[in-house]
Amino acid sequence: MIITAWSALSPYGTDDQDFARGTVAGRPLPDAPRPVPDFEPRDFLGQEGTRGMSRATALTVAASARLLTGDSDPARTGLVLGTTNGSAQSILDVNRASRLRGKPYLIQPSSIQNAAMNSVAGQTAIRHGLRGPNATLAGGRATGLSALGYSRRLLLAGRADAVLAGGTEELTEARSWVDDGSAPLAEGCALLRLETGAADGLAELAALASVVVADGDIGTAVLRAADRVLTRASPGRVWAVSGSGTADDAESKALAAVCPEATPLAPLTGSLGQVHAASGAFQVAAVLSHAAASDPAERFALLTSAEPQGIAVAAVLRIKGESIGS
Repeated sequence: MIITAWSALSPYGTDDQDFARGTVAGRPLPDAPRPVPDFEPRDFLGQEGTRGMSRATALTVAASARLLTGDSDPARTGLVLGTTNGSAQSILDVNRASRLRGKPYLIQPSSIQNAAMNSVAGQTAIRHGLRGPNATLAGGRATGLSALGYSRRLLLAGRADAVLAGGTEELTEARSWVDDGSAPLAEGCALLRLETGAADGLAELAALASVVVADGDIGTAVLRAADRVLTRASPGRVWAVSGSGTADDAESKALAAVCPEATPLAPLTGSLGQVHAASGAFQVAAVLSHAAASDPAERFALLTSAEPQGIAVAAVLRIKGESIGS
């Protein structure tokens, strides 16, 4: 499975190049909550159909538009989107309205729509006319890499010719209430375009594995997942490792143990902020950006994403060529 393009709207800016330059340079951002700057849905998407959109939907619609080329077949293009719990703000708004309004039909219909967990993926597909598989994965910070595995199965089964996979998070007051406060809260959307049999591309997914440990030992989960993908991919020498930065130093110690000679890339939680379900896709985009900036001799990279509850996903990418975004 080949990653042929990526797109990212992040606290670094609304352009893919903004993210690439910012993440490679490790450019610091303000400690305050980090929105996508200068992102006004109606300016990006027009007046029609945007009035009732949640911010997460608008970010996803904007990012996915960049990955749909003129030769894309909407009937054969799927979308696999990661989330933590959907739009927390919309869920709260519907709950509040159900208690304050006298009748159920007085609740604004658009707020009910946005409260559904699969709303963002569904609205994005409708907006772009995509009729391929449409799925929402709720796995928190491990979702981005999990979406790669889900997309690979769709492609190998012949369900689609191309799949857009990634995650999105909006910056709202309600989301700040459920955040663990481990890093500055940020928003954004990162998507990858995945295809099989592409003549060229940015990277190939060589192997992917997920591990769940009942005792919540993140270090053990990461170590097991990393061992599995390295065994399956047999990459020899690994150029770089990228961890999610969500498990204190347990994740970094596990990566250092399995790939002691690889270059450790700084976790995005320190520079970008906490983007939860979008973090895995942002990690992939960051690795591709670093590879384009340094052109490493060894073409393999190991990525891991972890949830504190004991979930870890690992992936090995084989970098194929020039990789500074779509």
